[in-house]
Amino acid sequence: MRVFLVRHGAVALPRPGVFYGGTEVPLSPTGRAEAEAAAELLAETQPTALWSSPLERARSGAERIAARHPGLEVRIDPGLREIDRGRWTGLRPEEIERRWPGQLAAHRADPESWRGHGGESLGDLRRRALAAWRRILERSGPGDLIVVSHLHPTRAILAEAAGLPLAAWPDLQLPTGSVSLLEGPPEALRPIWIGRTKPAGRPV
Repeated sequence: MRVFLVRHGAVALPRPGVFYGGTEVPLSPTGRAEAEAAAELLAETQPTALWSSPLERARSGAERIAARHPGLEVRIDPGLREIDRGRWTGLRPEEIERRWPGQLAAHRADPESWRGHGGESLGDLRRRALAAWRRILERSGPGDLIVVSHLHPTRAILAEAAGLPLAAWPDLQLPTGSVSLLEGPPEALRPIWIGRTKPAGRPV
């Protein structure tokens, strides 16, 4: 079994440098090109199921992939959405520090449990994403899968497959529009490659 994990393309933020988490933000022109490149990279695969986060930036990438595979439908699992940043959403780090001094440091000190912003901790996100991952494996049956999601849910799935702790997540480099591959039996999938991209207009 093979599972291709796709991170959505780059986004067009209303203000540069803000936390946006699980809110809706559109793909930028670069992000749309990255989504097309990811779909092209996967054009020769033969997936039996295609899953996506409900957020438009992921779903539109999944639809581009589906367009290259007649009869393949995009299936949505809400557990694949990006982390909820709570009251930090829409703010830059310096703005957060002015409003709530010490919160950024508290988050860095305990990212697995800290949720003082009213959103999710990384531990919360990991539990949610892995529950979605288990549902997807159960509901998809045999055959290759494609899962289009976001940075943090994709890191959670990859880290689980690789046996890595949460502290190692930053080592999993996943550029926007990148594709990662897991391979093996469903109960023992392992990373084969991580964060591969195909620049638009260039061969693999």
